[in-house]
Amino acid sequence: MHRLSILVGGLNFALAIVLALVWADGAYRSAGFLNVAAGLGGVAFILGVILVFKTRAAEKILGDLRNTEFRLGALFEHSPICMNLKDPDGRYLMVNQAYCDWFGKSAGEIVGKSGASVLLSSEEISSGIQSMEALVAETGQVATREVQVVRAGKTHQRFLVKFPAIDDEGKIVGLGTIAFDMTDQKAAEAALSAERDRASRLEATLREAIMAMPAGFAVFDESDRLVICNKQYAQFNPSFRNDPELAAGLSFRQVMSETLDCGLVAGVTPDRYESVSEGRMQRHREATGVPFEQRLGDRICQTIESRMPHGGIIVLRQDVTEQRRLEQKHQDAEDLLRNLFDNFGHGIMIRDRDTRLVRANKAALGQIGLASDQVVGKTTSEMFAAMGIEDLTGDVTEREIGMMDRREADESLIARPGPDGMQKYVLLSRFPLIDRNDEVKGLGVLRYDVTELIEAQKALEASKANLEQMILERTEELRVSERRFRVLAHASADWFWECDGDLRFTYLSENFPVPDGAAPSSLIGLDIATYHKKVWGNPDIGRALLSAYEAREPVRDFEAVHNLIDRFGCYRINATPLWENGVFEGYAGATTDISELYQARESLVESDRLASLGSMVAGIAHEINTPVGICVTAGTTVLSAAQALREGVAGGSLKRSEFEAALTKITEGMTLVDSNLARAAQLISSFKSIAVDQASEAERTFHLVAYLQEIANSLSPNLKSKEVSVDISGPSDMELKSYPGAFAQIVTNLVMNSMLHGFAERDGGSIAIAVSEQSGFAELRYTDDGIGMEEETVKRIFDPFFTTKRGQGGSGLGMHILFNLVSQILRGTVRCKSAPGEGIEIVIRFPIIPPGD
Repeated sequence: MHRLSILVGGLNFALAIVLALVWADGAYRSAGFLNVAAGLGGVAFILGVILVFKTRAAEKILGDLRNTEFRLGALFEHSPICMNLKDPDGRYLMVNQAYCDWFGKSAGEIVGKSGASVLLSSEEISSGIQSMEALVAETGQVATREVQVVRAGKTHQRFLVKFPAIDDEGKIVGLGTIAFDMTDQKAAEAALSAERDRASRLEATLREAIMAMPAGFAVFDESDRLVICNKQYAQFNPSFRNDPELAAGLSFRQVMSETLDCGLVAGVTPDRYESVSEGRMQRHREATGVPFEQRLGDRICQTIESRMPHGGIIVLRQDVTEQRRLEQKHQDAEDLLRNLFDNFGHGIMIRDRDTRLVRANKAALGQIGLASDQVVGKTTSEMFAAMGIEDLTGDVTEREIGMMDRREADESLIARPGPDGMQKYVLLSRFPLIDRNDEVKGLGVLRYDVTELIEAQKALEASKANLEQMILERTEELRVSERRFRVLAHASADWFWECDGDLRFTYLSENFPVPDGAAPSSLIGLDIATYHKKVWGNPDIGRALLSAYEAREPVRDFEAVHNLIDRFGCYRINATPLWENGVFEGYAGATTDISELYQARESLVESDRLASLGSMVAGIAHEINTPVGICVTAGTTVLSAAQALREGVAGGSLKRSEFEAALTKITEGMTLVDSNLARAAQLISSFKSIAVDQASEAERTFHLVAYLQEIANSLSPNLKSKEVSVDISGPSDMELKSYPGAFAQIVTNLVMNSMLHGFAERDGGSIAIAVSEQSGFAELRYTDDGIGMEEETVKRIFDPFFTTKRGQGGSGLGMHILFNLVSQILRGTVRCKSAPGEGIEIVIRFPIIPPGD
């Protein structure tokens, strides 16, 4: 800094001399020698004053620099941190006392020597320090390194800072070193880290313990904000029920308000939220540690709030629902036992070890004719005396004490006059009362009033002579009843049978069908499975019945259409499982030949099918009439235009405009004829295909979705009258080998049902038929948006002759035919789902038989 001041002063002085010379030269030329001399004198005086001030300023700066150098030197010398300064060749220029003490040498033994000669560290550390110094000298950047040094048998952690010493011109004139001994700091840091780890583990352990607690636990700080809670505490707060961590920082009022807003505090209506909230806050602030109970949702919770010594509140919430339930159950059991004891129809007495009466029920007091306060606390002998009864057995008290000592029980029948003076018979049963520790606590006495029983026994003995005759008469009545039942069973057209728990025949009516013309009695003991294999021509019937029998299910109106031995017909089978005290004892069943009924029903079904076909014919005829009529009209127009054109050509008066007009009429007319004939052909083709399929039951290969569309086309006249649309969707490439006539009948019946029932009260509606395929099965889902059905109607929808439109066009056979077609022809299943105002959904599922199978 002082060099800069001198340099500035010299520059000012030189500038002043130059200015003075310039001025003197000009003045000399203009004013002469004296003026020049006077001017130079003034300049010299000014320059002298300037030099004086500059000199004083430089001396002040130099003094400040010396003071600063002195302070820095003192700081360097007395600093507890090791510091040194080296020249560019690595020799020590300056070292402080801490550095000398570290190496145990004086400054004179270090200054002027190289670092390698002074360092006592290992070669690796020495070479590392030299590399650091070379890097600092080369880059001029500060470098740091942490080294481990063993000194006087103790390991030290040293942190070295190497920095360049730069002069005023920016040149590196040496290297400075600052060495910090971080041994104690590292030890403290390690201890602090270990303590933090221990605290962290302790915190984690405490947190896990809190989270694993079976009771609700929460901690609120001194500002009443939630610090931590577990899931058991959070279960009544939806906002953090699944993640208790989200509750951190919430105030107790916020937590409580959420519980109230969710309506989980039993018995609290919204108008009482504020008062209940304030009362709960007051109790929370007091935190007396006294348990209190409250109902949260369907749980009973016992809460304890305690204040911590350094501020904050601990909340422990225990779910005592089960405990209270068990207490209530125990209390109910006690009440029940007390009621049973007090109201038991026979006398009960409980005596202590000294035979003193502890308790007696109403029946016992009534038997002895004394009140409770007259006998409680008295021994058996004293009670006899109060009753005025003489003890004929000796000392009864001593006998009962002996029974308790020997743990004996006895029974005896006594006959004494009762309180009303009438003779009473009492069966007395005495036994020791033993607790769970196998200690005798007293004597139990049961007093059964058997007066009526004794009297009845006497009466029974008196009537014993007539009993045998009564049994003979009853036996004869049973024989007559059995004979009557057998006659009725033989005369009935039904076949009656019974089997045991092993499904072996135990009874057969005489008209029961038996193979090979044998008697029904030959089948007694035969199992049902063997019988079904012999008599049914179709094994599926036997399997279906056996499946129900083995599942112990009732068989209701099971119909089988097939050969039974040598007769073809339709048979209805009913069977009821017999149970006795939960044990299966067999079946009782009946089989009815309903062949005539079946034939009549089939005739009705065929009539219904033909009626459906006739309705379709009428609709198709009406539908074809429109395009055919248009074709006739268009043909007449074309014929008229052609005749006019011919006449014009023959007369030679045909104009170009007339020719073009006639040609336009002919073209438009033929276009109209072509489109309407195509429409008629399509209707006729659809009707022909559907009519042939419905009239026959032939199996063929067809594309299901396309065939369903043809069915919809054939039904279009009926649909148009009600403005009902049909949407058919599904995979167009689904080809199967089946019975198209069955599908035609099924879809026709469904659509007609929707028209007759679903859309009966309105025009306009939509029907959707969706086809899908899954795991070798096809699913046909039929839905409409009609009025729907009641649940009772859905249950009976597939029953024969069931209809809600009796006398209004409903035969009750449409859905029954559908059910039979699906189950018997398609080998599938059908289910119905509906509700009032929600339309209907019919789902038909059947196996897919690919073409060629």
